[in-house]
Amino acid sequence: MAIFTFFNVAVSLTALLLSRRVYWEATTGARQRAFKRQHGCLPPKRYVSRVPILGLDTMVKIFQAFSQHRIMDFWRGAMTDQHAHLMGFVILGNELFLTDDPENVKAMLATQFSTWSIGKQRMEQMSEFLGNGVFTTEGAAWKHSRDLIRPCFEKSQVADFSILEDHTSQLISRIPSDGSTIDLQPLFQDLALDIATEFLFGRSTHCLRPDHDEDVKKFIASFEYCQQPQASDKPRRFKTLKVILSTFLPDRALKKHIKVVKDFADKIIDSEITSRSSTSQSSSPPPSRYVFLDELLSQTTDRTVLRSELLNILLAARDTTASLLSNVFFSLSRHPATLSRLRSEITSQIGSAQPTYQHLKDLKYLSAILKESQRLYPIVPMNSRQALQDTTLPHGGGPDGQSPVFVPKGGLVAYHPYCMHRRPDIYGPDADVFEPSRWMDNEHDSAPLRPGWAYLPFSGGPRVCIGQQFALTEASYVVVRLLQTFGEVESRDSEPWREKITVVCTGLGGCKVGLKKGSAV
Repeated sequence: MAIFTFFNVAVSLTALLLSRRVYWEATTGARQRAFKRQHGCLPPKRYVSRVPILGLDTMVKIFQAFSQHRIMDFWRGAMTDQHAHLMGFVILGNELFLTDDPENVKAMLATQFSTWSIGKQRMEQMSEFLGNGVFTTEGAAWKHSRDLIRPCFEKSQVADFSILEDHTSQLISRIPSDGSTIDLQPLFQDLALDIATEFLFGRSTHCLRPDHDEDVKKFIASFEYCQQPQASDKPRRFKTLKVILSTFLPDRALKKHIKVVKDFADKIIDSEITSRSSTSQSSSPPPSRYVFLDELLSQTTDRTVLRSELLNILLAARDTTASLLSNVFFSLSRHPATLSRLRSEITSQIGSAQPTYQHLKDLKYLSAILKESQRLYPIVPMNSRQALQDTTLPHGGGPDGQSPVFVPKGGLVAYHPYCMHRRPDIYGPDADVFEPSRWMDNEHDSAPLRPGWAYLPFSGGPRVCIGQQFALTEASYVVVRLLQTFGEVESRDSEPWREKITVVCTGLGGCKVGLKKGSAV
């Protein structure tokens, strides 16, 4: 009797699945096939999986590579093996796409902008600790957040170096001048947070001061945890398994860290509100510059809105610049000839004077160094978009990869600046080498490098990073000031660069160097 019942259930379930499939083929399937024919779409090359329906082996390889801090090279190797610039693969039965084709990236970020979303899952995950702001919203809400931020990065704001000088001087005081080994990466993170909070909120966290508020350190630890709980660089047994489990199981510690982050933001807001109420508006001088938090408070008193906008902009202002600076000094310390040439440029253009905005604009070789650092070590090495409707990407289909590829509504496409920035057919056979002169005119036999959408340090299209000029100016200023102060910069780490990926990407090993004061520039 039990066997008969089981047989009936199995038959019924099979019939239900077949009926559902027949219905899908007659409706959605027919529509998609017609769409593909209309647009000349051909199937892309696919990542070879031993379990093609579920892709379980692919998923294990991805988690393993991530836990070993080599996920970027894993995907780069997979596309190289397939001789493809767009590749399909399956995870848990869902077909996904990966591309490093500039035209595909351009389509998603610019020419077909309204067809693509940043993705529901991404918005839900990030808004859990950031709230709703410029990184976690779309449409009118995103545009409003962006319009609030825009005045912060006008030239009159960016060219005021008083804040940069104060905090860079504090940084220099924290660096041993006798050549002792120091990791600059955490110091750059503190510097970026100090500058960002004063620039955007009117008051600094002063992380670099010896008497800094301990709440700031707790906030930093929790903020980093929230960005990617499974990205810890601490040695672990069975680390790959723990990374997998942390992705699918509830994280009991996350809520505690989210509370620390929100409490810290509320503290900044409360401090500003108290300061406003205790100061007579009539006796207060007009503000000398645009302060993001002041503008927010003039528009709303909603605590959730204030906190969300504050945390969203703080994420970008701290982590991106700190990562860039760390990567620059990681590279300079390992390339003495590049460092020497940069010193010569600074000596001839500025000497020992405090740099001005125009000085920094005239440092062409420094600009090339920043570009090359962002090429090899992009701050956001991988991103994604989700199709809002049935659509196509211009390249990737067919044996030669030159035909359009069909992407169904809800389809997820990851685009890979790390791979794209290292393509030999775009950047030459030395694409893996740190060589800033590739960005300088008249230094190669070939035409000057103009990679267009093949170079994506600050994203592109309507969502291009609004603070990119400030980030580059801040990084340039700090590089100049450090090289004006320290005559020697030596690498104290023989390990190759490996990624540590959270919302952004930093060097896993930090930036361990030795610096000595002396005849600098």
